[in-house]
Amino acid sequence: MEAVVGLLLMLLGVSHGVETNCDGRQDGAQCYGALGGTVVLQLMDNASEIFRFQWSIKPTIKTTTTNTTTTTILNWRNNSIVSNEIADRSIFTPGNGTFRINDLIWTDGGEYELKTFDSDGKGSAPRILQLTIQMGNRYLPTLAGVLSAMLILLVVGVAVVCAQRKKPNSKPKEEEDHELTYADVRTVRQPGRQMQQRAETEGEVEYGQVKLSERPQQTVEPAGDECVYAKVRKDT
Repeated sequence: MEAVVGLLLMLLGVSHGVETNCDGRQDGAQCYGALGGTVVLQLMDNASEIFRFQWSIKPTIKTTTTNTTTTTILNWRNNSIVSNEIADRSIFTPGNGTFRINDLIWTDGGEYELKTFDSDGKGSAPRILQLTIQMGNRYLPTLAGVLSAMLILLVVGVAVVCAQRKKPNSKPKEEEDHELTYADVRTVRQPGRQMQQRAETEGEVEYGQVKLSERPQQTVEPAGDECVYAKVRKDT
């Protein structure tokens, strides 16, 4: 439960419009961007120092909009932008050589290649940059809603279990009060006392059984010098 609450708070605490920065001046740079967020890629120090360059992408996710697997995103020549295929959601700043992409989509992820040329048309070794798009804040409301529902169900389940455990004992109190108690009484005749008994001689032992149906137990008072032995047995 604590893990679910922690994850929910983490997701809700992340601000919208995540922006990431990546230095792509080194060949083989690995960059990451959040889906629906912004990424700022530094391609060079200063674009004015380069006569011409082309920045192309080989997308990780293939689309049917083009016939080729590689698309030129930015084309620069003689201190001016010749073309920018995603100009509606990107900004290139020549002074610091950064390319900013807003509202990232899945097809923005892929392998980017930068080719530079001097005024004589001589090119340098291409430089590769890998951009990976990860799930971002656009789906946070949906994830938060799902986790909230799971948390509510978990709380309700715990409450039901606790309520079941707190139920009182269903055994009626009357059953406990009306338990039967049995007592066996044995009377021993003492010498010197005469008792009139039918068909019995002096010195014989009498046995009797008394059955009590209610609590508390009653005490049998012996008469005279008679000794009474009692053994109490409780029928549970």
